Amino acid sequence: MSKTMRSLGAVTAAVALAGLGAPAAHASTSGKMDPNIVGGTTASNPAYVQLIFSDGTGTYGCTGEAIGAQWVLTAKHCISGVQWMDVYYSNSTTNRGPAIAADRVYGSPYGDVALVHLSAAKTLASYAKMANSYTPVPGDTGTIYGYGLRANSQPSSGLYKATVNVLGSSTDAYGGSAIHVKGVDGASNHGDSGGPLVINGLIVGVCSTGDTADPGANINASSNYANLTPSRSWIKTTSGI
Repeated sequence: MSKTMRSLGAVTAAVALAGLGAPAAHASTSGKMDPNIVGGTTASNPAYVQLIFSDGTGTYGCTGEAIGAQWVLTAKHCISGVQWMDVYYSNSTTNRGPAIAADRVYGSPYGDVALVHLSAAKTLASYAKMANSYTPVPGDTGTIYGYGLRANSQPSSGLYKATVNVLGSSTDAYGGSAIHVKGVDGASNHGDSGGPLVINGLIVGVCSTGDTADPGANINASSNYANLTPSRSWIKTTSGI
């Protein structure tokens, strides 16, 4: 999620990645355009993955969700201008384990939603499940997940989760439909971009923008998660899921 997001062009077609498999172990993931959980608690979910990538100006990180053996859901601003991307299935940021290179990325025409296709399949016992549709209802409770910066810009050692309340509808980084949420025991920060908002066990949105440039240590900061509803048919057509 980018609270200080640069202006990005729409990505609506498949993009073939050049220079795949660059060694992310040597990358700086300070995060130009992605947030992490401030507060919250540690979490474990093999379907919530780390995306390490470069757009030619530096190396950055986002969060993604494995929705199938070769498909990862994330935010569209995470694939803007990408030259290579590695996907890690470890929930540890200090010991990521082996990477699987992405070979194609796709941006939704309906908002800050994207799909990443892997060069090799990764079999899991179960994959992240998406809602078919969701209408933001103020007072709904959800859970957000992400990797990256913690309070006051401290690096994270792994996956974190936090409880949030839905405030209503808003817009995402591309002007698409979004879900406006406020942290209860934690909030998103730089490094959580593409991370899921889960309500009733299903992903209803992915992390897009924050309402402030830097949440500091504010666990009640608010943010906007791109609503999957307008993109749901596109996701199925593109990935078959």
